[in-house]
Amino acid sequence: MGKPQVVSDQSFEQDVLKSDTPVLVDFWATWCGPCRMVAPVLEDVANEQGEKLSVAKLDVDANPITAGRFGVRAIPTMILFKNGREADRIVGYLPKPQLMQKLTPHLTMAAPSAAATPTASGTATPKAPPTPPTPPLGGSPTSSTPNAGVGVTKIH
Repeated sequence: MGKPQVVSDQSFEQDVLKSDTPVLVDFWATWCGPCRMVAPVLEDVANEQGEKLSVAKLDVDANPITAGRFGVRAIPTMILFKNGREADRIVGYLPKPQLMQKLTPHLTMAAPSAAATPTASGTATPKAPPTPPTPPLGGSPTSSTPNAGVGVTKIH
């Protein structure tokens, strides 16, 4: 790409959500100081990552529908869209190294060995996701949970 692309409420669907490559959208406004700080960082990212990533800018004052649709309440907010869906969100200014650290996992494909464990036969078996711990039932007598401590007899 080379340079961030300006998008609007009208072009957002086509330019961002239907894009074949990931798109980092900068939600910004002309009066926003931190937005002006992040602009040269995003230009560098657009120049360096042009084959892997598109960078787009959406002025929230001129395009309130899209900003509201994605719940943008503070600017600058950068949302990375992949396959038409939000993949990551960054609120506020980040220097380029920290921004790239957040973006890089989304720009590279995970190796199959990272998601599977090889077996003795040499084939890979998918790893099961970890089981979340079971939350305790009820609440303590000092809990702010409604009905907490109901049925508990205090020992005097």
